[in-house]
Amino acid sequence: MDRITKKAGRNYSAVNLDQAVERLGKLEDMYEALCAELAQTIDQMERLSAEGKGKSATYRQLFANKLTLMNLKARFELYGMQ
Repeated sequence: MDRITKKAGRNYSAVNLDQAVERLGKLEDMYEALCAELAQTIDQMERLSAEGKGKSATYRQLFANKLTLMNLKARFELYGMQ
């Protein structure tokens, strides 16, 4: 990936402001999609659990997906996306 910002200590400046805004917007879209997918996964897990299917293969796959999504979300939040 080619950087479109310069980092100086804890501060950043844009090499190309339009490109930086475009990339930031895409990162925000990605974070929002990640949060939505996590919420949907949790809803599906709750539904399966309520149906007594908490030990099914589908539930276990959703659980693995939930952990992956939570990990990705935590990484975004580590760098200030919230």
